[in-house]
Amino acid sequence: MQGLCSQTTTSLVCKRLFPTQLSSRNGATKLKQLLLHMAMKITSVIPALDSTTPIFASSFTMELIKKRLKEFGIFLSSRLKSFRVRNRFQAGPFEVEPIRVTHSIPDCCGLVLRCGDGTIFHTGDWKIDESPVDGRIFDREALEELSKEGVTLMMSDSTNILSPGRSTSESVVASSLLRHVSEAKGRRVITTQFASNIHRIGSIKAAADLTGRRLVFVGMSLRTYLEAAFRDGKAPLDPSTLVKAEDMDAYDPKSLLVVTTGSQAEPRAALNLASYGGSHALKLSKEDVLLYSAKVIPGNESRVMKMLNRLTDLGPKIVMGKDAGLHTSGHAYHDELEEVLQIVKPQHFLPVHGELLFLKEHELLGRSTGIKHTTVIKNGEMLGVSHLRNRKVLSNGFVSLGKQDFKLMYSDGDKAFGTSTDLCIDERFRIASDGIIFVSMEIFRPKPASPQSGLKGKFKITTRCLWLDNGRLLDALYKAAHAALSSCPLNCPLSHMERMVSEILRKMVRKYSGKRPDVIVVASENTTVGFSEEVINRHMSLVDYEKTRPENPEREAEESIPEVMRTTPDDATTSSNAQGNKPKLGKISIIDKDSSTSAPAPAKSSRKNKWKPEEIKSLIQLRGEMNEKFQTVKGRMVLWEEISGSLLKQGITRTPAQCKSVWTSLLQKYEESKKDEENMRTWQYFSAMDSFLSCEGEMATK
Repeated sequence: MQGLCSQTTTSLVCKRLFPTQLSSRNGATKLKQLLLHMAMKITSVIPALDSTTPIFASSFTMELIKKRLKEFGIFLSSRLKSFRVRNRFQAGPFEVEPIRVTHSIPDCCGLVLRCGDGTIFHTGDWKIDESPVDGRIFDREALEELSKEGVTLMMSDSTNILSPGRSTSESVVASSLLRHVSEAKGRRVITTQFASNIHRIGSIKAAADLTGRRLVFVGMSLRTYLEAAFRDGKAPLDPSTLVKAEDMDAYDPKSLLVVTTGSQAEPRAALNLASYGGSHALKLSKEDVLLYSAKVIPGNESRVMKMLNRLTDLGPKIVMGKDAGLHTSGHAYHDELEEVLQIVKPQHFLPVHGELLFLKEHELLGRSTGIKHTTVIKNGEMLGVSHLRNRKVLSNGFVSLGKQDFKLMYSDGDKAFGTSTDLCIDERFRIASDGIIFVSMEIFRPKPASPQSGLKGKFKITTRCLWLDNGRLLDALYKAAHAALSSCPLNCPLSHMERMVSEILRKMVRKYSGKRPDVIVVASENTTVGFSEEVINRHMSLVDYEKTRPENPEREAEESIPEVMRTTPDDATTSSNAQGNKPKLGKISIIDKDSSTSAPAPAKSSRKNKWKPEEIKSLIQLRGEMNEKFQTVKGRMVLWEEISGSLLKQGITRTPAQCKSVWTSLLQKYEESKKDEENMRTWQYFSAMDSFLSCEGEMATK
């Protein structure tokens, strides 16, 4: 027998499921039948099973399983086998007999598994309800008969071992619900509880009928369980009689009793969404009364309390707590656990279903009732008991059979199943914590006889879940990406460039913010044209302009592209024809009104706010006067602001970004003109530019 301790929930990414692998002592045989007595915890595992595995379940649970299999498109009726209490059936090496117990949902059973080596009794989830709402009481007689037969091993639910006394009957909760609903005259009543608690839904229905209210269900899981119970003949009401959630506004709120999901503050549950104001179906107000008819499951305390704080802020009256009498557990308390141990009198006892603390306490209770052989095991640990001798169990206690290496299986969105590796759980946690960076690079290699001296590229960097320090980090990433690319050899493959840029950016972010983001770099090579400094400078000028974005960025972006750099719409974009020709990079042309070699006019009408020749001459003069400062000062945008201010005194209104953009275009034209004597003679700004640039060893690009 293998240990199965309680599992936790990984809420950030997905739900963690229970281990499902079972094996014998020598590993030669496996029990392929899955014995089910209760619903959604196990139905989550069903789609992950082998499609040939037979499934045994009670009728109510089977309805849930059928729906689950149909959702995944793997429904096969021949593998589904329903059972009834006290009717024995064969499952692999075991003869199985279900025994009725009481719980918060219909059809709950304990399982007696008989084989040649002995008899095992597994209680499942249970309590002793002396007055259940459906009238089906706990079967003590079956346990007394089992005790006379002899039980080799008993495994029992340990959830409420620390709760003294006995659990409250569901009929007591029904009376409390009726009292609170009756007291809420003139107000809308909203209740929340576990969706699987069909008995509780019956109590709410009775309260609604006695107070003249109409029932409304808000939450898919409520309808799922109710419809399954209705198909099985165990539903307390017909789902078709419910008021639809979208029709609530047509009714007087005082005449409604709303049942909703979300008692554990599940992220997508209706009540949790309503606490944020994000539920379309449920809007809460100060006129509402909320009956919290559930228990906070250990581990959910923090998120439930946050939800309750948000609900309190919205104003409804919240009724909850032990004194309200709105909830009772479906698990046995201390005295009930002791009673069953004394009835069954097993030779071996193994506590299950609970935290390690609960299991240890339950083990002590077993010893106190006279059971000699008790123990607690953890996930994967395997134990055996001695064989029968002369048809009587003569045991020397448990025998360790080693430990099975379990792999936890995960359910992601109820559709994908797999291990942590299959579903990339660790990677998704890392991205959520440290962020992710996407980099797209267009690479231009120098061609023969090209003035380009190294690799050049265009970058587009996108980040998610990453602190950017008001854009400062993003600016640093762009600079680092350009630097990383320029350090690569001219003939290196694209994969090397991607790896180099990725490593540099990752190290930069780690140094900047201490995070280790995933960096995904995709490089593509532009082989249609050689890369020119014109394209790089134009691109960089636009990037720099983004840092000084004005109030009207769309209009200012157009104005910042000067007349000397304007292109036609067809030239400025890439295109491809129907024959699949490669796209051609737009050619940058120079428009000079006074020049005899001016470029063709644009296809569209001229833009407003063009630079006039006298404005350009003033810009060149001011830039020349400050040329020495531009060679020494690092924060050059301050100098462009000074130039913009000087132009304003002359009656010329231009932003620093516009001045810088025009100057970049002038530098491009100047460098081209130096290689062509004809341009040197005809371009009207050449002499003014050459007067202070000719003495420099290299072109000033900023």
